[in-house]
Amino acid sequence: MHRSLHRSPGLLLVVLGCLLGSMGLAQEAPTGPIIELPRVVVTDSRDLPPPERWRYAEIPGFEVLTNASDRDTQKLIQDFQSFNFAVDVVWRGLQQKTGEPISLIICGRGGKFDAFAPRIGNSPDTGRASLLLQEREKAAIVLDFQAKTIQLSNLADAPAGAPAPVAADAEAADADAAVPGANSGEMEVDAYKQLYREYLRHLMSRAQPRFPAWFEEGLAQLFMGMTFDSRTITFAKLEDPNLASLSGGVEDRDFNKALEGRALMPLQEMFSIERGSSTATNPLGSIWAKQSQAFVHLCLYGEGQRYQKGLITLLLRIQKEPVTEKLFRECFNKSYQDMLGILRGYQQFTAYKSLEWRLPKGQSIERPPLIALREATQAEIGRVKGEALRLAGQPAAAHTALIAPYVRGERDPRLLAALGLEELSAGHDDRAEKFLTAATTAKVERPRAYLELARIRYQASLAAASTTGDRFSDEQVSQIMAPLLVGRTQSPALPEIYELMSDTLVRGANVPAKETIALLYD
Repeated sequence: MHRSLHRSPGLLLVVLGCLLGSMGLAQEAPTGPIIELPRVVVTDSRDLPPPERWRYAEIPGFEVLTNASDRDTQKLIQDFQSFNFAVDVVWRGLQQKTGEPISLIICGRGGKFDAFAPRIGNSPDTGRASLLLQEREKAAIVLDFQAKTIQLSNLADAPAGAPAPVAADAEAADADAAVPGANSGEMEVDAYKQLYREYLRHLMSRAQPRFPAWFEEGLAQLFMGMTFDSRTITFAKLEDPNLASLSGGVEDRDFNKALEGRALMPLQEMFSIERGSSTATNPLGSIWAKQSQAFVHLCLYGEGQRYQKGLITLLLRIQKEPVTEKLFRECFNKSYQDMLGILRGYQQFTAYKSLEWRLPKGQSIERPPLIALREATQAEIGRVKGEALRLAGQPAAAHTALIAPYVRGERDPRLLAALGLEELSAGHDDRAEKFLTAATTAKVERPRAYLELARIRYQASLAAASTTGDRFSDEQVSQIMAPLLVGRTQSPALPEIYELMSDTLVRGANVPAKETIALLYD
């Protein structure tokens, strides 16, 4: 089956269709007196971690921090760039340009991955060799490129081929240290596919409303198996389950092999798994991940596409109501038990149509040139790692990573902006203001830094006005508006910038200029 390369973006139905076949005003950076940056007193050299050596590169939309070999990193990123081209063909419009680059942290030696996903005591690996860490404007993907296999020993005592136990409910699954339904023994890790998965999860996270976790995982698993060469892209084609492992080890296989001889999860449990749970974030060896792939593949491409309409109806309805068996039956005319039987049959004897795109003559998926890696500065190492650690919910480690290069004299504007936002999240507004003022004065490219600096000044003016009963003076309005006027010109666009502009102008003592009011129409 072939599909045209030309597709148009859209909302849910169009997205599924793809898978189925300024105002001219002068702006100035905020100016003011020389900023006295916060002082940090180090009483012992042990307060600071020793400097680290990493390599660094930037490509459109990404910044790469790696301690793997240059050759391995270059091959990984080259493949990833070709993968991005293929994604754009299969799902046109999914990859939208954003202002803040995604951080790709490639941990190739020294056990650096454990800092972002620390183990509990001496517990074994739990099906995790990659992490997606993100908030609204910032995202980081961390790869355990060092690990070639992970030990999934929660079923070490089970006989080979025995059905895997299934947790009674999602809460029980989260309580277990190991992934429910994981294979026993060692499982091989394909870092390339793990990068594909985390990147697709990041892209899908920007859809509003969000797809449910099982649908995102099912699609991510399909993209992990997408193949491409210079002229052809093949999507949703399953591997031959009869093929033996090339290495002799346990590989992360498609659902038609991975679910062989293993008990399926109850559908209500599969649907109830939350995206932040340990089950969703530990996909290697997971019944839930492979069963999600099986269900999505069946509905989109299997059995003559008879379940496509039911899937689309289900996805639309669960935006407003919870998944229940009654709702499921209304969408598919099947009970949960009926569909589990269909899924088991589909796992054993798949009948489906995969998709293939052949580029027109004269076009090809070119292998991009190898990226040029260089020695990372201490500011870059501290900033990239520190922000990822903050996103991972480790504020103490994040602060240490960020402050160490600053204490050593680094004053890179992006480091200062990250420090300012980190201090703000810790409730230290006075220190945050100094860092953010220095960063924005240096014209850092980060709209959130300008917004938060303006918010700090707004709150200070609001507190002063509540005491005196006065409105904001022209000077106060100017001090608040200055960073906002710069932040509005940067990407990604933040609607909060315009909201704060409006609030500030309403509280001003004088009527704002006509040109200033015109900005709000943006």
